Amino acid sequence: MPSVPKFIGDFMELAFIEKTFSSKICKATVVSTKMTSRSIKTIMFKSVFPQVNFKIGQAIIIRIDDTKYRNYTPSKWNSELGTFEVVFHIHNNGPGSKFIENLKPNDQLTVGLPRGFNIYNQKAKYHFFFGDETCLSVFKSLKDEINKDDNNYLGILELDETAMKVPNEIGVVVDIVAKSPNKAEFAIEALHKMETKCWDLWKDGYFYLMGNAKSIQNFRKALKEKGIQSRNIYTKPYWADGKIGI
Repeated sequence: MPSVPKFIGDFMELAFIEKTFSSKICKATVVSTKMTSRSIKTIMFKSVFPQVNFKIGQAIIIRIDDTKYRNYTPSKWNSELGTFEVVFHIHNNGPGSKFIENLKPNDQLTVGLPRGFNIYNQKAKYHFFFGDETCLSVFKSLKDEINKDDNNYLGILELDETAMKVPNEIGVVVDIVAKSPNKAEFAIEALHKMETKCWDLWKDGYFYLMGNAKSIQNFRKALKEKGIQSRNIYTKPYWADGKIGI
């Protein structure tokens, strides 16, 4: 018997998954899009899905072609209205970016409902973000929850020049540094320059380190050297140099 070509096998596997987990998959329509910068696109979606108890940091999957899905983290989710928002980083380095870049109002797509754990530490009064463009969506959702609970946050993001103004435009008030060849180097310098009064409050807070794997590793090491306990640090690598996904 001749072997099944890979693309046909992948298509059959996706069809099987969508049929088997039909209750976890829905069709969504693009309501609006906004290019906040050349590399950041915010999209609002509308759908009909069962009541979902969305938790901060959960990911959805979006079908980008006949054989592939990609993971994204919503910045907003409203089960009652059937709407959700994602702040996408378009890096022009693969089919996922091309798909998102071309989305326009009224386009329809297949979406897998949120899965994963709640990363928001409700017990912490002080929260700290570290990451890059890939983290803007989840940091926006964290910021909204922190503000709702009347708590406090700070952050340092290392961003490309084209995205420097994006955090402020989406309401995430953090310090911005340029990316460096030595991952997180400028962010660590900014960390060491924090005022003593400020650090005395945040040293007992909760730290969310997300984005590039090497940057996370270096920034986490700097936090540990400043006395931050491992239990107060959450890490989530989204990408690594030379790898398509991790």
